[in-house]
Amino acid sequence: MLSPLDVLSIETWMLLISVVVLIRFYIHKKWQFFKNRNIPHDQPSLLGLGSFIAFMGDPDAMVTYDLEHKQKYGPVFGVYFWLSPILVICDPEILKQIFIKEFSTFPNRQNKFLKVNGKEMNASLLSTTGDQWKRIRSTLTPTFSSAKLKAMMGIIEQCSDEASKSLKMVADTKGGRFDAKETFGRLSLDVICSAAFSANVHSQEGEETPKIVQMAKKAFDISFTNPVILLIIMFPWLETIFHKFDYSIFPRDMLNYFKSLTEVLIQKRRSGSSNLKQRVDLMQLMLNVKVSEEDVKNGATKGMTLNEIIGNSMIMMLAGYETTKSALVFLAYNLAAHKDVQEKLQQEIEETIKEHGGLTYDGINNMKYLTMCINESLRLYTPVARNARIAEKDITINGLNIPKGTEVQVPFYGMCHDDEYWDEPFEFKPERMEDMNKIDPMVYMPFGAGPRNCIGMRFALMEIKMAICKLLHEFDLDVCEDTPSAPLKVVFRDTIRAKDDISLKVIPRCNQ
Repeated sequence: MLSPLDVLSIETWMLLISVVVLIRFYIHKKWQFFKNRNIPHDQPSLLGLGSFIAFMGDPDAMVTYDLEHKQKYGPVFGVYFWLSPILVICDPEILKQIFIKEFSTFPNRQNKFLKVNGKEMNASLLSTTGDQWKRIRSTLTPTFSSAKLKAMMGIIEQCSDEASKSLKMVADTKGGRFDAKETFGRLSLDVICSAAFSANVHSQEGEETPKIVQMAKKAFDISFTNPVILLIIMFPWLETIFHKFDYSIFPRDMLNYFKSLTEVLIQKRRSGSSNLKQRVDLMQLMLNVKVSEEDVKNGATKGMTLNEIIGNSMIMMLAGYETTKSALVFLAYNLAAHKDVQEKLQQEIEETIKEHGGLTYDGINNMKYLTMCINESLRLYTPVARNARIAEKDITINGLNIPKGTEVQVPFYGMCHDDEYWDEPFEFKPERMEDMNKIDPMVYMPFGAGPRNCIGMRFALMEIKMAICKLLHEFDLDVCEDTPSAPLKVVFRDTIRAKDDISLKVIPRCNQ
């Protein structure tokens, strides 16, 4: 029978044991972060990789985890993703400091997955930090002014008309039944490509799924079980190595497709082969202020490089597709399931059309009940489960010490379903949104808050308003026999989505 000393020398065994003890001591020390600060948290374990295994096994648990732990520990608690401490905060007063008053201390959303999105998308608003983010944000902001949005209104209405035309065909040939995710996904892609980039992709035409829709879906099929994602979460320093090899967590064919599409759109502007240069849209605004890499190195505070233009065009297409699609799906579902709300909204739509002679920019934005319905649907099915900020320096807020480098996460979904703030939080009740002054903006912020909120918020809301007004003007919405009952089960990927397919029905209105 072999003894340990027959395999390795006593010196080697002592060295191995010492290494194991040191590693265990290092892990133990890392896991004292919350204990040393008297912040309540679940006890981490080696087998659970801190508390990460619970999320890796069921990423959707995040939508319930935060609410359960807030009830268990209070508005501030901790969680370990392997060795990384995540500080979860649900206290509105502390959040106001983080998002607004102390924004200079918390300017960035994350410190991981910034350089593994593909060369171009690494230069997008979602991935950039510091002076680069400030320069890009200040360059893009004028695109979403009231005047620019008003100029895009006709394009959005045209795309919404195409959606209504498709649904009319569905009503005539398929009994009105349609797949909400597919229909609103195509509409969202048409709107963002047409209004922001003057690209007519015609994704709403025909039965077959267009390639652009297939590629857009691919962008959001990223799994948390991807080995590279797991490695970066566990060992953040590996991201630098993956970046050197130009690795992307997104499918390469998807990146190449949208990069090529953007380059074609840019080339059309340069060639002068069309009147696109006269168009007021996101693409032209970026090209008008294009600067060189050398300009940026010399300290340019305005403008974007060609690589940044391509990357931000890609992210605007993809982000505009997924989040707006989900918002429309959930809103249509809520209206179909609550006929009294739908009828009241239809009445407001008809009154607005009569008063303004159609669905105008001013008319839509003055529709109070429409806004209430959208806000309530965004609360009930919040687009993002969590958001985050990184502390750039040590800071103490309301007695809570947050060391430099700490990742603070804000549980949006949990806060929007917390009975401390909402009566019957899982019920669809638009009336609760009648007076937004009574609602804490740190509890309800579907588009984020502070200087780093969603830049496309007003564009997305305008698209949602126009689409739903066109739909309800021409049709009644109804559920099908197999439509899931409320509240819908949701899953967490990059955004919150309905877990099951949602089939709805359109019934042409008698006034049409």
